[in-house]
Amino acid sequence: MSSLFLWGKRGACLLALLMLAPPARPIISDPAKPRFLEEKAGIASKGTPEQRILSAIDHIRNGNLADARATVDALLKEQPNYRLAYLLSGDLYAMRAMPLNTMGAGAGSTAAAERIADLRKEALARISSRMTQAPQTRLPAHLLVFAPQQQYAILVDAEASRIYVFKNVDGVPTYVTDHYATIGKLGSDKFREGDQRTPLGVYFVNGHLSRPYLDKTRGAQADLYGVGAWPISFPNEIDKSEGRTGSGIWLHGVPANTYARAPWASNGCVAMSNEEMLDIAQYIQVGQTPVVIVPKAEWVTKVEWQSRRDAALSLVDGWREEWESLKTQPYLNRYAKQFKSDDGQDLARWSSQKISVSAGKSWSKIRLDNLSIYASGGPNPRLTTSFKQDYRSNNLDNQMNKRQYWQQEDGIWKIIFEGAAA
Repeated sequence: MSSLFLWGKRGACLLALLMLAPPARPIISDPAKPRFLEEKAGIASKGTPEQRILSAIDHIRNGNLADARATVDALLKEQPNYRLAYLLSGDLYAMRAMPLNTMGAGAGSTAAAERIADLRKEALARISSRMTQAPQTRLPAHLLVFAPQQQYAILVDAEASRIYVFKNVDGVPTYVTDHYATIGKLGSDKFREGDQRTPLGVYFVNGHLSRPYLDKTRGAQADLYGVGAWPISFPNEIDKSEGRTGSGIWLHGVPANTYARAPWASNGCVAMSNEEMLDIAQYIQVGQTPVVIVPKAEWVTKVEWQSRRDAALSLVDGWREEWESLKTQPYLNRYAKQFKSDDGQDLARWSSQKISVSAGKSWSKIRLDNLSIYASGGPNPRLTTSFKQDYRSNNLDNQMNKRQYWQQEDGIWKIIFEGAAA
């Protein structure tokens, strides 16, 4: 029977086959001959739906078709809308009659080629995630400083189609869980309304749209969001200053007749299976939980993470100390050439105003509370700092929630945007 398991036996080529091999029509065997040998009863693997789909793929790769069949059947009984499981089920039946050279070759319909390709991509994303154990052994370089009230943070790896939850344990991001997720049809780095891309950057969950509310306000369209939606703060302050447009970027579930969508299939939102969206939801604090969306997650040792955290804290405290000590020029040197304030001032106007204000000060005291620092990735990495600023001087007392965005200029971290936090 080993000839029936070609796509399973070629484990080293599996990832390439998932992405590149075209679907093929099954060849009908001679009806006068037995079509397949009777399959013994298998043992179904246990675990989450994702663990079981990966277990079924492992069984096929190892030639254990009976266990693969039992696992897929049990999974479909529990999740009757799991399309990837149906694809494997079709392959398992086809393998009884002929060898298959790739996942989905048993489907036999060229009209379904695009959907089969999407399912291959989903399988690839799930397999690739299992091969990367970094979240359990290393720390995310993007989650540097939690504000005390922020119990959890969410990290979205756009390239891996993966969403992670980390808990604030004495300031250290500690892994809680992760799930497969769908992002925009055209990928990430959203720039304008309707471009079907998922934004990159640091955002905050700023609402919860329950399913009953969506049913009332969206009618039949409510089913698109499954169990509900959790809007995030796109466009944020820096997005607006760069002319980025759009709205309605949410974390949400999927329609009732779908277990999971393809890795790139939304209009820009981050979507998960309904079961997994509810799992993520229990860690969300509306108005507090950061959602950091990066092109590719970076995992570092705790020593490296601590070094980056200390450096980020030093940046912010250096800025605060120079401002408080009325060291006007060193303070202004902290701002980038392309700096913009929330009221539209460029660096020249900002500097002129600050010099004038500083001239009237004899002393000042500045305290920063509820400080958080998160790092986005990509070709132009940024630091997003948020805090409650308590400013006191000889002629002014002021408290405000402030946000800064830092970016490297000639290898030095500088502030490119500063203003009131939305």
